[in-house]
Amino acid sequence: MNLSSLILIGVLAAIWVLIKIAPKLFVRQVARVALNKVGEKALANVPEQIILSRVASPQWKDKNAVQVQANPLVVAGFNDLGVYSIDKMPGVLVRILFQPQAYVASHIFEHPKAGSWIEFATRYTDGGSDFLTTLPDQGIQSPSFVRTSRASKSTPTDALYQQHLAQRKNSGIRPVSQNDVIHEFEDAYMRYMVWKNNKGLTPAEVAKVTLQWAKAKGATAGRN
Repeated sequence: MNLSSLILIGVLAAIWVLIKIAPKLFVRQVARVALNKVGEKALANVPEQIILSRVASPQWKDKNAVQVQANPLVVAGFNDLGVYSIDKMPGVLVRILFQPQAYVASHIFEHPKAGSWIEFATRYTDGGSDFLTTLPDQGIQSPSFVRTSRASKSTPTDALYQQHLAQRKNSGIRPVSQNDVIHEFEDAYMRYMVWKNNKGLTPAEVAKVTLQWAKAKGATAGRN
């Protein structure tokens, strides 16, 4: 299923680290060249492939919040496929549910720094996908085979599911088997990262993340 939001978090984290540890890069070099180099190094720090492993006793930071998101989906006919960790991404947990009649997967993420968000994904026979996510737009371009809708985190998850059904394409839906959901998760991540590595991060993308980092840093400083 669609993993673009998880990839965005990985790219953003890598850019933020580079901005913090290499501020002189922006002073010594022309801005566009510096941003290009930061983008290249950031992508190099994001794994191109991931493997999910089932977690028997997940250590959630906010277990109740995850359960509140999952419960309405179970009522809506989703099967709970369990909680998984992601190799090369320490601390990240994802609870995966699947609606076998609608062929919709739901991923409830908890990231140690980015917090929690949920996404719904539908795959198509042409290799494309539609998904709805509560992760705000981060300014990182997605491939043409990924179509993204966004929603508020305050929206109940059963309403988010209905919104996804209303916004997705109705033809060419790939009849994914429940047994293939985890593999689809891993495969979609790799496909997206191969595309991003081939395309690279543009200076504009890195600049937008830089501005977000500066605002976040300023807001944190203002509270201290």
